[in-house]
Amino acid sequence: MIAKRIFLVFLVVLNLFLGYRLLAGDQGLFAYLNLKQDHDQLQARLEAASLRSHELSGEIRQLKSDSAYLENAIRQRMNYVGENETLYIFPDREGEQAATQRAGAEGYEDKN
Repeated sequence: MIAKRIFLVFLVVLNLFLGYRLLAGDQGLFAYLNLKQDHDQLQARLEAASLRSHELSGEIRQLKSDSAYLENAIRQRMNYVGENETLYIFPDREGEQAATQRAGAEGYEDKN
């Protein structure tokens, strides 16, 4: 009778241990779900990188073959101008705010 109880307790403890390993262990269900989520995120990043690589390859081909596109890209990215052209560069909003704050601070200092 005592041997049966000890055996029953052993089986219950074994089942609890195996249940824990099944759900929360290193190779359990929760670990699998985390790995699946990580895999999905990496797959999405890989697809985005592949798409960007394809776009850049197309742009490189166009830069090599189309001189008008090359000239336009140089003008936009490097602010090159042709003869008898004037380039106007306007400050961005953050630059305007910083300049306004500096001017306000200088005016405040002059009053003191």
